[in-house]
Amino acid sequence: MSSIICQTLLHTQTPSKAIVLSQSLMDEWGCANGQSIKVEIGNKSMIARVARMKSTGNKIILSPNVTRQLYLPYTGLTRATFFNKRLKLGPVIGILTTGYTGNPAQPFGARSLLFRSFIQAGMSERPFIYVFTPQMVDWQNRTISGWYFIKDSKGNMRWVQRTSPFPDVIYERVPNRKAESLPHVQSCLIRLKESGQCKIFNQGFFNKWSIHVWLNNHPSTAEFIPETYLSPSIQTLHNMLEKHQMVYLKPSGGSLGLGIFRITRHPKEGYFCRFHQGEKNVLHRFHSLEKLIQHYFGSSRSGRFKKYLVQQGIRLIKYQNRPVDFRVHMHKDRTGQWRVVAIGSKAAGPGSVTTHIRTGGSVLSTDDLLHRVFKKSAKEVEASIKNTAILIAQVLEQQVNAPLGELGMDMGVDRNGRVWLFEINSKPGRHIFLHPSLREAGWQSAKFITDYSLKLANFI
Repeated sequence: MSSIICQTLLHTQTPSKAIVLSQSLMDEWGCANGQSIKVEIGNKSMIARVARMKSTGNKIILSPNVTRQLYLPYTGLTRATFFNKRLKLGPVIGILTTGYTGNPAQPFGARSLLFRSFIQAGMSERPFIYVFTPQMVDWQNRTISGWYFIKDSKGNMRWVQRTSPFPDVIYERVPNRKAESLPHVQSCLIRLKESGQCKIFNQGFFNKWSIHVWLNNHPSTAEFIPETYLSPSIQTLHNMLEKHQMVYLKPSGGSLGLGIFRITRHPKEGYFCRFHQGEKNVLHRFHSLEKLIQHYFGSSRSGRFKKYLVQQGIRLIKYQNRPVDFRVHMHKDRTGQWRVVAIGSKAAGPGSVTTHIRTGGSVLSTDDLLHRVFKKSAKEVEASIKNTAILIAQVLEQQVNAPLGELGMDMGVDRNGRVWLFEINSKPGRHIFLHPSLREAGWQSAKFITDYSLKLANFI
């Protein structure tokens, strides 16, 4: 279904249950003067009588009564679709999060800037887009007191709270697993789903082991997945180190590189373990693997150790003797196809086991890095990274029983040019977009949130 950007206007002289359309819209939609139609925005609707006005342009004039009944947050430019005597305005897009501060200047603290970027990037498409928390939902009236970033009466852009309909589409940006597990957050998501009105995308955080099993067992993606075992025994660790000389121990439900250990085996000197602690990267040596595990976990049968997985270590390409991996940031576009928006190259900090910024990692220019390492084959390697990421995304969404619109993949390329997948994030960070070469991609990434929402809401 296609939509048209229209100018909505409020006029007190408009009959209370009428909606006035310009001649061009009447012709476009095949409306007859005086006919009854259903007018909708989000989950709100009413029956109104169509009246024609002799005016150029795509204009819709509403009465105060209509705007009140529909909880129209503001008038101005917005999209409209018309099909089967049903006029729908919007779409209404809600960004669900937690952490409301009560401060009108920064209602969601430091994350207000992130949400503002999503809203501003999608503004040219003219949706109604607001940010809300579970506490802002009025279940009795089926409305939400959402926060918009719009112009005030003086023409200044600022955060404004308005009572609004339930969204057509919800982009879930709950910040972490702890917040997501809170009962009121889970209850809100369930009730919004059960309302039948909202399509929610990117709900929840991925479990590393579930992702591994899905992709490792699929014939199209198995070759990109490092050998991995959940809750490994000491014998499994021994076997992995014999085979690969280097392994990673990762918490199966972790993120941000927290709690990761890199273990390397030296035939004469024993076992070396690197990890990040506080503000520094630490290296310890042990004569036996058993003593290493005992030191960090107490016992290989302890509850904490059983929540870990062991993964084959990959000898990655390097920059200035620092291992490099790639953050591939992906989005669904307005046609519902996966697009690679950006590839950020991340070099590990000195002595670090990961390339995360918090452990001393730094973002590099991917073009420069690939040309430096692969010379004339740089474009081929870049294409291989992109094609692999799109294939993995397509396979993954077959397994996830919910819409996905955004993914962050941590990928690596070994010294032979082979591409590997290390991790997939459903709520990827955006630090790669701080690099000068990726700032335009950062804006495009933010706009894809609206583009995909238009697709889900059937506005394009």
